[in-house]
Amino acid sequence: MVLALLKTFLVIIIGTFSGYLCQRVIDKKNWATSKSKKEISVFLQKLGMLCLISITYVGSLWIFKIESITEIISLPFVGAISTIIGGFFAVVIAKIYHYSRINVGSMFSCGYFANNVTLGGMICFFYLGEEGYALVPIFTFFIRLLYYGVGYPIAHMYGDNSIQQKEALEKIIEVIKDPFFYIGVGSVLVGISLNLSPLKRPEIYATINEILIPLTTFILLFSVGLTFKFSHVSKYIKECFLISLVKFIIVPISILIITLLFGYQHISQGLPLKVSLILSAMPVAFNSVIAANIYNLNVDLVNSCWIFTTFAISFVLPVILYIAGLF
Repeated sequence: MVLALLKTFLVIIIGTFSGYLCQRVIDKKNWATSKSKKEISVFLQKLGMLCLISITYVGSLWIFKIESITEIISLPFVGAISTIIGGFFAVVIAKIYHYSRINVGSMFSCGYFANNVTLGGMICFFYLGEEGYALVPIFTFFIRLLYYGVGYPIAHMYGDNSIQQKEALEKIIEVIKDPFFYIGVGSVLVGISLNLSPLKRPEIYATINEILIPLTTFILLFSVGLTFKFSHVSKYIKECFLISLVKFIIVPISILIITLLFGYQHISQGLPLKVSLILSAMPVAFNSVIAANIYNLNVDLVNSCWIFTTFAISFVLPVILYIAGLF
């Protein structure tokens, strides 16, 4: 467990701060405009999310084994529930404190979107190996649909009303056409198909995943650091702690109760329970920043919660891993 924690901490620190230091050097030397930095950041995010993660998903699902696939058929729904719980309680807390409409939407975005694909996947790989990592795309199977089909429209509802509303059918078509959606789903289907086929996975694939899984997380953190501003975090410390309450206490406890009721502790030495617990305790995802930018929410609040919870996971993770180790 200590080694997994150390690796996670190093990837978070080195990935984010190397991107931020690169940003400072570029600004000082005037090597690129803000637009160019954003374009580089977007390219790195697409490289990680569309290419590298798909390769690792296929490789892990190819050799995935579990006592009975029917026993974890509910896992994608557990992932969906964790997303909904995060958004719901973030809104409840924001309304208790009588936040403005835009800030309620910002809090919703922070609570709803979680970094369970890249950072959560890497932690599952470090702590549970490829067998645990193979459950990540299953847990997150419905989450991408919820992000585009529910999360963004709700963020839109709290944002600038001048933005043109879209019909439900248009939203569904956009989800299906979005490469982040169909490539993610496609990689899962390819991996499962290879698993069911007589083809054996090449031995070198294990080494490839050992390199690509942490590298993907590093690239995505670097891409965020390349455009991130730390200056406003201190202004939103209260909101950072409130979102941390949702992310690191309310959602994980809720998912722990649900998975225990589903009997996940009795399947493969509790593997689906451990994966669910880890992924349910992930920090704010960069999707929340995207939603804030698109719909004119409080970008500074969302940015602050993103950076705060991303570094806070280094302190929360030992507790999560200890609890997971009990099953």
